[in-house]
Amino acid sequence: MKNMRILVYLIVFVITAFSMESHTGLQPGVPVKVNFDEFNATFSYYNTTPENPDGSKIAYVKFLSFPAHDRSEKVPAEIWVCNSDLTGHQKLIRTKNIAVHNGARVQWIDNRTLAYEDDSIRIIGLDGESSAVMSGRIGHHPHNGRILYSAEDGESKLATIYEYNVRQQQRNVLGNALDFKAVAGLYPSGSLREAADFGILHLQYNPDGGSIAFRLDIGPSNEHYRHLVTMNYDKGNIRFFGPKPMHFAWYDNESIMGHDNQIDDSMPDDKSGRRWDLNRNYIEILSGTGNHLGASDDRLYYASESWYQESPVILSVFRKGETKAFWQDTVSTDKHTTWTLANHTNPSFSRDGKRLYYNKCVAPGVVYTYMVVLPLNN
Repeated sequence: MKNMRILVYLIVFVITAFSMESHTGLQPGVPVKVNFDEFNATFSYYNTTPENPDGSKIAYVKFLSFPAHDRSEKVPAEIWVCNSDLTGHQKLIRTKNIAVHNGARVQWIDNRTLAYEDDSIRIIGLDGESSAVMSGRIGHHPHNGRILYSAEDGESKLATIYEYNVRQQQRNVLGNALDFKAVAGLYPSGSLREAADFGILHLQYNPDGGSIAFRLDIGPSNEHYRHLVTMNYDKGNIRFFGPKPMHFAWYDNESIMGHDNQIDDSMPDDKSGRRWDLNRNYIEILSGTGNHLGASDDRLYYASESWYQESPVILSVFRKGETKAFWQDTVSTDKHTTWTLANHTNPSFSRDGKRLYYNKCVAPGVVYTYMVVLPLNN
């Protein structure tokens, strides 16, 4: 098995070295490996582009070793950036050890500054200099130089929502778990946690930054007790959506998108990509079935992969409202690497919507970052 893995590395290395010469002439529909060597790599959260705002740089995480049996095992890693034509690969920093699931959750603050998470949330420039460190779980999608994160407050011990303004180096408290205790009256159950024990994850600004959405964990560790909550930036207009769509995100300032695995909306829970208003009313279908949903900024294209534990794992790209994919790639045939170790596909689009970025398992225990220029005219 060890010799086979070495052979796979050698073959991929030779192919990559050859293809690097032609990256400036990318062929639509043909996937290209992004990370330049034989080490495993990943991008970030689903629907979180690895491109900086002007689209000139791409960020990814390189793993220096790899877990064998446990998705929670932490391994040494580095953050790298390259040019959008896949040249000029540059190591920024060696991180603290991290799990492979979502990597270091790297995201761009501006064209020369990134945020990432290892044992802390850190802000780093392209010069490798760190400007801030804070404890917590980083959210998705910075907005105007600000990031969202959740952490346990040192005094109250409550899960708390924070915002950090990178330019002003200022932290604001936006709310804590007790602000959402009313959910217990709307969804009564003997299995609910006390409000003081609620968990807060996957914080996301809406496009204009005036509202946020997040996952509120209110009970045992299963999907039924993972709820979606939205609220205004000033903590007004708190809305309890109910059990969340799978891998949700804001569609626009007033509606949510995700895969329908459990939504009480009179529609079949068939894992289609759908859109709802903030009161859980169905608006429209966006895509076929999937799992980790990525959407282009103009919301004309959607990408997602096969549901948990399915094999092979097929990544599909859809035009809005269509359930038949116009482009697909087999991104894994190894359930252990993809599902047990949580090397998820996590698709995301380029800023202009013309490229798709994703993680691909090319052999057992071997995962690389890929991109494709989408054949949008076909």
